Amino acid sequence: MKYLTWCGHYFCTRRYFMERETYPYNLLLYVKKGNMDIRYNEKNYLLKKGDVLLIDCVNPHYYRAHDGLEFYYIHFDGGTSHESTKLLIQNNESPVFHTYNDTTIAKELHNCVNFFECGGLSNIFKEAYQIEYFSYLISQIVNDRLKEIPPVERALTFIHDNAYQNIKINDIARHVNLSPSHLAHIFKKQTNFAPLEYTIKLRLEHAMILLAHSNKTVTQIADEIGYSSPIPFINIFKRKTGYSPSEYRKIQMNDEVKKQILHSELKQN
Repeated sequence: MKYLTWCGHYFCTRRYFMERETYPYNLLLYVKKGNMDIRYNEKNYLLKKGDVLLIDCVNPHYYRAHDGLEFYYIHFDGGTSHESTKLLIQNNESPVFHTYNDTTIAKELHNCVNFFECGGLSNIFKEAYQIEYFSYLISQIVNDRLKEIPPVERALTFIHDNAYQNIKINDIARHVNLSPSHLAHIFKKQTNFAPLEYTIKLRLEHAMILLAHSNKTVTQIADEIGYSSPIPFINIFKRKTGYSPSEYRKIQMNDEVKKQILHSELKQN
């Protein structure tokens, strides 16, 4: 029988992260505000407001908050929970599920966390039903995700889910059942970006965060955001920002030092 092991409501800064080779439970997480970087089964994802993450933590996983992140989560186990999680991820082709402004899962997770925060005493039958209901809600997301969703929105979802992979315009067009030329036309009209330009934008935004707030090398960052070597990453970063990755990192470090000095002076005064 399925049962809960942990639940919570977190408010995070970019300092919050978790990296594990394995953990015995499943994780269901809903992003209420902000963004979160995810790495699961050697693929990278970006979670944003309204997204649901479902993973089997037995597999290697990593997640890191951006500033202003707020999320609800539960860990659960038992019965066929691991098999169900695997099947839902396979059917969705991703561990990230987009709710498209449906707040049902958010409300259910809030109620679950609030119940225990208020000293509620649960039982295994209620927990099993609750987990099954979450599985049902997620399966409905999978079933409904292509219904009445505009092609550009579906393309954006696909790009966000695969931004750090070697995707091409044909991959995106095939996903939304449009020709590459037609997709490029309507995508540019609605976003002011060509599809692959938008992909590069997401990659570089993530690279900027890593350059400013991590000790990873330029080579490691290039690999994490989907470049097979640092050379094309360095070239495109400089072309888009006017700085090399190393120069950008130095500027960010100097700004951080200035902020710390100013903060120290204000405290002394």
